[in-house]
Amino acid sequence: MNRGFKILALMLCVVAISGCKSKKKAATTQVNAVTQAKYWENQMAFENIEARGKATITMNEKTNNVSMHLKMKKDSVIWGKFSLFGFGATVLITADSFFMVDNINQQYMAYDNDFLNQYLGFKAEVGQVQDLLLGNAIFSQDKYKTNAEGTQLIGSDGIAQNTVTLNAIFRTMLSEFDTPDTTQHASVGYEMYHDFEQQQMPKVVTIDLEKGEQTVDVVLNYQNIYANDKLSFPFKIPYGFQRR
Repeated sequence: MNRGFKILALMLCVVAISGCKSKKKAATTQVNAVTQAKYWENQMAFENIEARGKATITMNEKTNNVSMHLKMKKDSVIWGKFSLFGFGATVLITADSFFMVDNINQQYMAYDNDFLNQYLGFKAEVGQVQDLLLGNAIFSQDKYKTNAEGTQLIGSDGIAQNTVTLNAIFRTMLSEFDTPDTTQHASVGYEMYHDFEQQQMPKVVTIDLEKGEQTVDVVLNYQNIYANDKLSFPFKIPYGFQRR
């Protein structure tokens, strides 16, 4: 897989191979019965959502800036278009499949969702990827408990562990993923929450990625967000494109 294609694949899966590098200090919230209840009450709910903005990807100290158009139907579809001057990649993630068309290199990818396992370390459902993009906990409430220090929530599902740090408004400030006996670690930070449909949605999502010696840093900046009940998810593999 060529370098540009791989960068876009890593970015759009939001799944990664990742190392935690905190970008800045922020106020955290102690986890107790009261704050934990507020946290679960504040999980963002949606049916159909559309966002436009910008994305920045840094891989091995080289940075790429692209425009971003994202659409999601809850627990069903994630559609994303990432481009620079009209050229880039379109991604479609469904309940059982992952597709991406790279218009720059005239290539495409088509896999089942096991493709995502190699990055997160567990079989992620499309709804869990959506939660990762919106600052929600990725596992169900019964999978989490408070750590011994009372500073974080620790969730486990199979061999994957998710460590969640809460912010001052009882939303996710930092979500980290680890899998035993691997070199992969994913860290997703959420900044600048703002009002959306009487809820709090992150405006900036920072993803720090590392697997062995490979590092990728991604910043998603949601600039315009809509609740759209008439979403369409246009996706076509052009004739002549080669499969990767």
